[in-house]
Amino acid sequence: MGNSMLDKIKKMFGIKDVPDEVLPLYRGAKSKQEALILLKEALRRDESRRRRSMQDLEVLTQMEEELLEEGKQEMTEGRRLMLARRIKEIRSKGQALNNRIETIYNRRIQVFTQHIESLQTTVELEAEPIPEPKAMEDMAIQARKMVEDLEKSAELALGIRSNTEVDGIDDEEAEIMREMEKRSEETPKVETEPPKKEKPPERKEKETPKQEEPPEKDIIYEE
Repeated sequence: MGNSMLDKIKKMFGIKDVPDEVLPLYRGAKSKQEALILLKEALRRDESRRRRSMQDLEVLTQMEEELLEEGKQEMTEGRRLMLARRIKEIRSKGQALNNRIETIYNRRIQVFTQHIESLQTTVELEAEPIPEPKAMEDMAIQARKMVEDLEKSAELALGIRSNTEVDGIDDEEAEIMREMEKRSEETPKVETEPPKKEKPPERKEKETPKQEEPPEKDIIYEE
């Protein structure tokens, strides 16, 4: 789709500039019908990625909770520091996922949805012919590539990077260690009583059967 089609999109939506999220999709289409297909594929891909990211967040949250619970147990400072660094890494990944969901996926999904609704109505009114299946498949591949390029640009703008390990204890690690110690203090200690020694069962002496006395014989007195 050349600049003339892009101008038609701007006129149709009554806007001066097309959002960056959809600009490459419109430029890659030859008609409104193709633009609609590209937008729908981009929306489907982003919704799928957002869903997976939210599932990953749930896993990270569970992992963090388990490590915090482990950290409240009695252990060496070295072991607790190792747990704190692991929790720090998990929280960093969680923050990156949150930024990706809020700044990239949610934003793009909102823009894609708005343009799809507007284009859908226009295409239905104009009754443009539906492209052939092969052409639709090619457009879907094209849309995926465009979305990937958009995502790379957005990640660079956000400055998403992986954390590197440091030798010393930084403020965040120290705060996590204090958090684990606080959990340990808040956990009520249950005093366990020593097991009671059971008395051995009393041995019952066998009762000796009583011997029956012989019956008294009748005494006969001689006269």
